Amino acid sequence: MMHNIEWGVISTISTREATKNMPFGNIYSFVDGTCDKSTGMPYLYLSDMDQSAKDLKGSTDVSLALSEASTLTHHDGNMPFGVQHTCSISASGIGDPENPPCARLVVTGKFVPLHEGEDSVDSDELSFAKRSLFQRHPSMADWPDDHSFFVGKIDIIDLWLIDIYGGATVIDVDEYFGLELQSDGTFASNDSSTNLRTKT
Repeated sequence: MMHNIEWGVISTISTREATKNMPFGNIYSFVDGTCDKSTGMPYLYLSDMDQSAKDLKGSTDVSLALSEASTLTHHDGNMPFGVQHTCSISASGIGDPENPPCARLVVTGKFVPLHEGEDSVDSDELSFAKRSLFQRHPSMADWPDDHSFFVGKIDIIDLWLIDIYGGATVIDVDEYFGLELQSDGTFASNDSSTNLRTKT
């Protein structure tokens, strides 16, 4: 889901006076890497003018909610097997975005802005993230220069998944980052994969 879905809802702790300290949800496009490389790390392209970016200066706590239903309008016309059946609202009454087999994932963590600097690790990650964002969301490259756009990531501390009846599954973060995208589009465990989580 993190690799195939292209947008979701990020929730921050509002700094607006009318809704201070309440949840604020906002649509955001994201990537976890280029088309052929999945890192599992959600990267965002934000503007200092946007409310979510303003909130994240007050508290870095953030969540990103994803739904398989968003792939119903995927630009290439492809969608995972079963999504049309389980996610699409229809007269048959079978599918719905809230239907548990229509998978949903909520990742929660700390927002970390990526900066250009002397640290080659940070600079390399920023370059990769920006290249990935512009590849998978081409219009971003033409967004206004005077809107102070910058790249950031969500340093994941929790993954909450529903993809079937019977309640949610909490995914182990280390196991999640131990998976690697294979040439056939599946994921397999790879203990040697690069971990981009922020070291604390």
